[in-house]
Amino acid sequence: MATPRIVADRLYGITMRPQELGMYGERVRFSLRYSPMFDDPAEITVNHFKVLVLEVDAEMPATAGVRAGQRLDLLKIGWELELVCDKPCVVGSLPELPEEMKRLLDRIADTVNELARRAGLEAPFTPEVMERLLADYRDSGKASG
Repeated sequence: MATPRIVADRLYGITMRPQELGMYGERVRFSLRYSPMFDDPAEITVNHFKVLVLEVDAEMPATAGVRAGQRLDLLKIGWELELVCDKPCVVGSLPELPEEMKRLLDRIADTVNELARRAGLEAPFTPEVMERLLADYRDSGKASG
């Protein structure tokens, strides 16, 4: 089995509504998706990429022009992880390293909190929020390792 190591991480993309994130913070729902990225599922390589996407939306209160239960997208951020293996292997076959998810969640929190700070808002991703996201992810059985 190939032994992977993390060599880089980078922002993949972001859309954010900082004011609304502050306004509707108590109504938010989080969604995490973490998966390998590749074009050809048969490719064998030493370079591997994964992306974590965190989406946050909120249920809107019924008001003029908004129906009850309508959801508003508040944040979508993707963070990419680059790994290198000591031996070539099929893309998408690497086991998840124990430090991957925490590293990516920390990068997401730092990015969003800095953007909120620049907008004059409180940091939405406290350590407690991020610990809860990490625990929920691990409890969901998606984490391996």
